[in-house]
Amino acid sequence: MCGIYGFIGFKDNKLLEEMGHTLSHRGPDDQQYFQEESINLGYRRLAIIDLQGSFQPLYNEDKSLALVYNGEVYNFRELKNKLTDKGHRFYTEGDGEAIVHWYEENGSSGFAQLNGMFGLAIYDRKIRKIILARDHFGIKPLFYYAEGKKLIFSSEIKAILVALRKLKIPIQPNGETIQKYLLTRKHDDNQETFFNDIKRLPPSSFLEWDLNTSHYQVQRYWSFPTGLEDKNITFEDAKNKFLELFRNSVKLRLISEVPVGTALSGGLDSSAVVRMINSLVKNEQKTKNSQLFKTLGERQKTFSAVFPGEANNEKFYIDEVVNQTRVDNYEIRPQREQMWQDLDKLIYYQDEPMISSGPYAQWKVMELAHHKGIKVLLDGQGADEMLAGYIPYHFIYLKELWREKKYFRLLQEALSARDVFWPFIKERALILLGIKKGFKISELFRFPDSLLINSHQAATQDSVLNKRLEEDIFKNSLPALLRYEDRNSMAFSIEARVPFLDPRLVEFVASLPANFKIRNGWNKWVMREAFKDLLPEKIRNRRWKVGFTTPEIAWMRKSAREINTIINSESFRNRSYFNSAKIRERFKEFLEGKNEESLVFWRIINLELWMRIFIDK
Repeated sequence: MCGIYGFIGFKDNKLLEEMGHTLSHRGPDDQQYFQEESINLGYRRLAIIDLQGSFQPLYNEDKSLALVYNGEVYNFRELKNKLTDKGHRFYTEGDGEAIVHWYEENGSSGFAQLNGMFGLAIYDRKIRKIILARDHFGIKPLFYYAEGKKLIFSSEIKAILVALRKLKIPIQPNGETIQKYLLTRKHDDNQETFFNDIKRLPPSSFLEWDLNTSHYQVQRYWSFPTGLEDKNITFEDAKNKFLELFRNSVKLRLISEVPVGTALSGGLDSSAVVRMINSLVKNEQKTKNSQLFKTLGERQKTFSAVFPGEANNEKFYIDEVVNQTRVDNYEIRPQREQMWQDLDKLIYYQDEPMISSGPYAQWKVMELAHHKGIKVLLDGQGADEMLAGYIPYHFIYLKELWREKKYFRLLQEALSARDVFWPFIKERALILLGIKKGFKISELFRFPDSLLINSHQAATQDSVLNKRLEEDIFKNSLPALLRYEDRNSMAFSIEARVPFLDPRLVEFVASLPANFKIRNGWNKWVMREAFKDLLPEKIRNRRWKVGFTTPEIAWMRKSAREINTIINSESFRNRSYFNSAKIRERFKEFLEGKNEESLVFWRIINLELWMRIFIDK
């Protein structure tokens, strides 16, 4: 795991060093460069595999290819075997060198066969091109600025900002991205960032920069397998294959030469990861020389955020997993007051605004794991978007059944999920009866008419479950969650791994019919059934979903002093985006319990603090 960065089209040794220093948290173990003509590549290393070797840049045999790389490719041994059979020679024991030779053999299309997470840059001397690439699901980040003959790239935006300031290029906020964020909560859903002219490379894509012409193009190397629904597979076969693929994915993601831990929220997904690791460890218990024993120790270490006395406290479920597995569980109790002390730092490391205070709970979990010496942490991210884990997916499935005229099945599902639907129905009824009052969010903001027209958003899929899941994997939900996880973990020099996002597992789940994902009022049906012998029943059959989050409404109401200080400040009143008088009025109502729009006020506060950190300086 590392941070990569660089620029093309000019030379500046001091700038290359400064960009690397900005990313030192991503790689505290080493810093190296590749420079040739106007090509400047750099990396910071967090050593995880082949600790004494695999120093970057990495090359092929004749050094016609040079690589800097951030991430892990878990099937590197399999790739090396294939490449050795074709005559390639290897000088390291790590995974990065496999990428160089695999690209040499297969070109950019070969990225599709890399099972892992990566953001990489390759200099290909023979064709005079720079290749930037990102993994299938965008687990690892990669950003770029391209203008004229200059290309600047980095694992994090903050390093690009260092270069832009050095070049005296103005740093401006992206008004359309900000408007969409404030009005709809959407962010990280396309190539645009919160900064004008700084783009994110999309998942499963590569950028090819021609050194002769300074022209570039972005292309996909892999496409999500839509329309390939397997109508012949039996549920029993699907359940068994899911379990087999998940087990293999977890085992691959335990490859490490440094201590490995696991995040445990008490939910279905993180509990499944913990329990699967526990099962794998038991199989190798007698072999103390095994790699699992070396990386996990005698007892697996897990890390949790708990909120005693709050509505979102999951300690009951966490304890259920701990009691079954006998793991060493470490708990952190995030505090509201501490969040306000940490908030500027959190926003700085995130690079871009967040839609809730939830990432702070994860931040504290990563901080705790760091203090306990953990360098790799597995997490359950991605399962919800694969397997319809959020409550609104039930409504989409009901619409799909209606469209297909499966009325009896629709009635069965609606009745089976009535306990899930009731809170939504109750909320709507309270608003319709005037007992609970909301407000029009747009009244809090001021945007030019031209901006409103330009930022028109395409409708979200709401009647075909599998198509909506694809949207949420690549646009609506998962990209932001992966960004939060990457920045939170790397802020503490920890590599976060997400076993549910193994391409083989995702492709398989994508091929399953919708009724394998939602059935009898239960989401994640195939997963729940596959884990029957793995998870405690209280976990496997739990409806209530929380995840790593904070008691946000309660915290926001207790934070009147901090928030009023922000929304009454001169800088806030002068922001062109905010109707500050109306915001103050609605926030007063929030404090009085007349609305519960904590997420709206969080976005407003987060944006203001982000502007101070990145734009005003």
